[in-house]
Amino acid sequence: ERKLIYKPNATAPGALNAGVPSGDFVATRLKELFTVMGTQAVPVTNVSINGLTLRDTAYTYMDPHGLPSGGDWALQRQGAVTISGTEGVDVSGNLFTRLDGNGVFIGSYNRNLTISDNEFAFIGDSAMASWGDTSTNLNQNASVSTPYKVGPDGRGGEQPRGTKVLRNVVHEIGLWQKQSSLWFQAVAAQTQLQDNVFFN
Repeated sequence: ERKLIYKPNATAPGALNAGVPSGDFVATRLKELFTVMGTQAVPVTNVSINGLTLRDTAYTYMDPHGLPSGGDWALQRQGAVTISGTEGVDVSGNLFTRLDGNGVFIGSYNRNLTISDNEFAFIGDSAMASWGDTSTNLNQNASVSTPYKVGPDGRGGEQPRGTKVLRNVVHEIGLWQKQSSLWFQAVAAQTQLQDNVFFN
């Protein structure tokens, strides 16, 4: 009948105010709130995402996932903030909350990204994830290849390098994906993780 019936627990604090339900109902369909997208040849430079509350993205656990390592763990290449093909991006002083996917996803070519002084709370997957690319070639003379950039040759530089993850507070994560983390990285280098606090 396309009806939503809401029956609060009348004994819960703030559940009813003179017979009127408290709180908001939020139905979201957005999985990404900010997408900063460039290429290695033409990167987006010097973008700042600062001092915001980012919340209420849709779940992503049924979206296509890839395999960043040789194990049985998979990851979707997106987050509430998705960053790819950038240089000098700064994500700091934000509150990431009630996100049903990843908080921040860094993909492919990135240089000198800083993620600092943020709080991540009630995140469905990982707070922050970084996953670079290699090449499609599976051997040295490129006679065997794959349609995906998962070959053994990473000399093309399509990886996050020089990322700084500093002074973030991360708690209550992995609400949907049980193999979640404060920080995940694959095919990335020269990352600095310092003074982050992580619990629950």
